[in-house]
Amino acid sequence: MNLLKPSYISKTGRRFYENEDIITLQKITGLKALGFSLKDIQQLMRQSQWDITESLEYQKEKLLHKLVDIKKNIELLEYTISLAQSNQVIEPEVFVALIQNNLHMESQQRWLKGYLPNEIYTVSNSYNVCYDAHLINIINQLKIAYKNQFTDTEVHTILKEFFSQLPLELFNRLLTEPNLMEIQLDRMLFLSPFSKQEEEWLIEKIENMLKEYKTK
Repeated sequence: MNLLKPSYISKTGRRFYENEDIITLQKITGLKALGFSLKDIQQLMRQSQWDITESLEYQKEKLLHKLVDIKKNIELLEYTISLAQSNQVIEPEVFVALIQNNLHMESQQRWLKGYLPNEIYTVSNSYNVCYDAHLINIINQLKIAYKNQFTDTEVHTILKEFFSQLPLELFNRLLTEPNLMEIQLDRMLFLSPFSKQEEEWLIEKIENMLKEYKTK
């Protein structure tokens, strides 16, 4: 952008700057520190007088938004560190799915309410490491069950542990409204830790278990 041009360039390509160039550099670095883009700085450098109160207020708002994002990123990092410490071995797909689902938690709640308006959801701004660590363990067990073709009884034992984490009202609705299992989740919001084959197998096992519950 040529914001700072040297006063002289020698034949060998060496650049020389004078005192005025140093002042220009200080202006650039000062504006850069305030959050101005290079394009904005270029426009300001063309002006002899600056009336930048509005621009400064705008930069302040941008930095405040960045601060909020930074705090959220720090919380997420602390969460992932705790999660990694509580589970020595985590499959990448499971780990990424949990991180993404935590990031989209509020959007997921709003989406689900469109299908389950009577359910009570509590949106928490904090991460539940114990809950997710337990969930990772259940997911890992289900993946092992799929790979080793566990019996329905063995799989149902794992699924019962999984469903124990759900609100009771939601579980009861799954029993009375099996069509809820046919809801197509928004893949941009709900990242699955399972492969397509694992999901198909899992849905079949869940449907079988729910049928058993209904006959009891």
